[in-house]
Amino acid sequence: MQKVVNVKEDKSKLFKYLLKFAKPYTKQLLMALFFVIISTLLSLLNPYLVKIAIDDYISGDVIPMVEVKTSEDALNVGGRYFKRTTELKEVPENAKNFTIETHENERYLVEDGKRIEVIDKDVYKDYRQKDISAVTKIGLYYLIAVFSNFLATWIFNFTLGKSGASIIYDIRKLTFNHVLEQNHTFFNNMPVGRLMTRVTSDTQTLSQFYSNVLISFIADFGVIVGIMVLMLKLNYKLALMCFTMIPVIVAISVVFRNIQFRIFRAARTKLSIINTVLNEYLSGMSIIRIFGKERKMEQKFDDRNKDYLDTILKQVKNHAFFRPTIEIIGSLGEAFLIYYGGGQVIKSKIEFGTLFLFITYLKQFFRPIMEITERYNIMQLAFASVEKIIKLLETDTKIRPLPEYAKENIEAEEGSIEFRDVRFSYIPEEEVLKGINFKVKKGESVAFVGATGAGKSSIMSLLARFYDIDSGNIFVDGIDIRTMDTDELRRRLGFVLQDVFLFSGDIKYNITLGEKFNDEAIEAASKRVRADDFVKHLSEGYNTPVQERGSTLSTGQRQLLSFARTILRDPEILILDEATASIDTETEILIQEGLKELMKNRTTIAIAHRLSTISDMDRIYVMNKGEIVEVGNHEELMEKRGYYYRLYQLQLDKKN
Repeated sequence: MQKVVNVKEDKSKLFKYLLKFAKPYTKQLLMALFFVIISTLLSLLNPYLVKIAIDDYISGDVIPMVEVKTSEDALNVGGRYFKRTTELKEVPENAKNFTIETHENERYLVEDGKRIEVIDKDVYKDYRQKDISAVTKIGLYYLIAVFSNFLATWIFNFTLGKSGASIIYDIRKLTFNHVLEQNHTFFNNMPVGRLMTRVTSDTQTLSQFYSNVLISFIADFGVIVGIMVLMLKLNYKLALMCFTMIPVIVAISVVFRNIQFRIFRAARTKLSIINTVLNEYLSGMSIIRIFGKERKMEQKFDDRNKDYLDTILKQVKNHAFFRPTIEIIGSLGEAFLIYYGGGQVIKSKIEFGTLFLFITYLKQFFRPIMEITERYNIMQLAFASVEKIIKLLETDTKIRPLPEYAKENIEAEEGSIEFRDVRFSYIPEEEVLKGINFKVKKGESVAFVGATGAGKSSIMSLLARFYDIDSGNIFVDGIDIRTMDTDELRRRLGFVLQDVFLFSGDIKYNITLGEKFNDEAIEAASKRVRADDFVKHLSEGYNTPVQERGSTLSTGQRQLLSFARTILRDPEILILDEATASIDTETEILIQEGLKELMKNRTTIAIAHRLSTISDMDRIYVMNKGEIVEVGNHEELMEKRGYYYRLYQLQLDKKN
C-alpha cells in the first residue's frame, strides 16, 4: 500500500534535510568555510595595510609632531628632537603639539600656527629613510596578502564547488534509485514530467544552494560583522554615522526579497507550463501536421511564451532597480564621509588613512548585503525543491519480500506457475481479477485471451510482481513470489512486450542492456529469432547506432531485437504480451519458427489479441471481466462454440 509522509512547510526542518544531504561532506565543507574565513580576513586586511602606510609612514602636507627628550629615531630641528605622534605608544599629557607643514617646497616646524624654523632637507630625508623601508615592507605584505587571498579563494571555490557537485550527484542518484524501486502504482500516479523535474530541475536548484548560499552566507555575514567591528574600533562616532543607513538598506532589501521571490515562483510555474506544452506538442507532432494545426499550436505556444517573458521582464525590472538603489545609498554614504571625514582630517581630528579606510570599507559593506538578499531567494527556492524531493523520497511503494508468507511454499518443478484464488484491484473495491485459479507445469505453453480490459495483462504484471495482489497466492517454482527477492524473481522470467523500447546506444547494447555477453552468444540468440538476418545488413552490424527509440528501425525489426534480448538470458518462464500484434504477416512468419524453438522445454505464457497466433498452445484461458470463463486447447474451445468461438469468428470476419 502506498504510504505518503506529508512534509510541513517548516523551514527549520527543511534546512535540517539540506544539512543532512551535506553531512557526508562535512570535512570538505568545513575546509571551504576555513578558507572563506581566511579570504574574508585578507580582503579586510589589505585596506588596513594601506591605512597604516598612509597614517604611519606616508605623510601629507601637515604632520602632527611631539617634542621628545631622546635623539634616537627622532628629527633634529635646531637641537630639539621631535617624533610623529603615530610613532609614540602614548603621547605625554603635557606635551606641546607641533606640526611639520610644507609650503613652496620648504618644510617648516610649526607651533600654534607659527612657523618657528625651517627643516633642513638632508636631515628630513635621513629621518624619513626608515619610513621608506617600512612602506616597502608594507607593500610586500600587501602583495603576500593578495596572493594568499587568491590561493584561499581558489581553494574555497574548488572545494565548495566539488562538494556541491558531489552532494547533488548523491541526491540525484538517491532520487533516481528510489524511483527505480517503486512499483507500477507509483508510476501510474506520478506524471513522468514531474519525476523529470525532481531529478533534474529541483536537484539543480539545490546545487545553487550548496555552491552559492550555504558557505557564502557565512562569508557575507563575516564581511559585514568584520567591517562593523573595525569601523567601531577605528572611530566609533564616524562608524555610528555610517550605520544610520543600515535600516534603510534592510528595508529596501526585505521589500526586494519578497517581490523577487514571488516573481521567481511565478516564473518557475510558467516555465513548467511551457515545458509541459512543448513535450505534448512534440509528442503529438504527427497529429498536429495531419490536421493542419501548426499555426494554431504555434499561437498557443507563443501565448504561453509571452506570459513567461512578461514575468521574466518583471524580474529584470525589479533586479535592475535594486542594485542601483543600493549603490546610490552607498554613494551617498561615501559623499557624507568625504564631507564630514574630510573636514575632520583638515582639523587634524582624524588621520587621512582612517578616512581612506572608511571609504574603502563602506564600498565593501554594501556588496555582501546585496548578495545576501539575492541568495535568500535561492535559499527559498531550495526549500521548495527539497520539500518536493523529500515528499518523493518518503513516498514508498517498493515491493519487498514478505517472510510471513514463506510457509505457503509448495512442492513443484522449476518453471511451474500457480495462481490460487488471486484477487486484485488497481482502485480499491474495483476488482480487475476475481478469484483467478490456474496451474502451468514446466514446459507447458498457455495463452490468455479476451476482450480489452478482461484482465489478461494484469496477470502478467502480478506474475512479475509489478503490483502486489489483494488476496490469494502466486507461486513460481513452488515458492510464493511474495517471499522472493524481486530481482531473483524477474531473472526467472523473460518478457517480450508489444511496445518495444530501445535505448540510445548500438544494436549490441539493446540486446545485452549492458550485461557482459560474448559476441558469439549475442549472434546465436539473434539467429534463433531471425534478427541476425537484418542486423548483418546494417552499416555497422551489431555496432550500428540506434537513434532515439529506434526510429530508423521498423516495428518488426524492433520486435525481433526484443526477442533476441529475451532469448539471450535463457529464462525459465517466457511471457509474451501480444508480442506479435504489431508485426506484419511476413515478419510474423519469420519469428514464429524462432518462437517455437524458444518455447521448447520452457514454460510459456502468451497474452494474445490475434487468436491465430496461439492455436498451437497446450491450453488457452478465456477471460471476461476479470474471470476465467473457458479453458481448453484451440480445437476444444472451437467445438464448444462459446465465448472463444465468437471471438475467433469475429476476427475472421474482420480479416475477410
